[in-house]
Amino acid sequence: MGLLRGVIVVFWVAVGLAIFLDLPSPFDRLLLGAGLVVAVLHLLECIGFMVWIRRRGLFHWRDALMIMIFGVAYLKPRMRTIRRTV
Repeated sequence: MGLLRGVIVVFWVAVGLAIFLDLPSPFDRLLLGAGLVVAVLHLLECIGFMVWIRRRGLFHWRDALMIMIFGVAYLKPRMRTIRRTV
């Protein structure tokens, strides 16, 4: 799981570089498009998890931040721990 999180962080750093730096032509649009798609998917995951967890426990802003960065890589272990406690 640590390698996957490292790859995800590298992806978000590359998207940040595409936003703030002038990258070569095909890479800037590809990174921005991929970042937008992933951000929208993570936003939908965050909303779904927020609805699911409010019925079972406490949803904290850190959960939303971690879901927006790591997505399912953060979500699956978190859901397992919540299911065990409830």
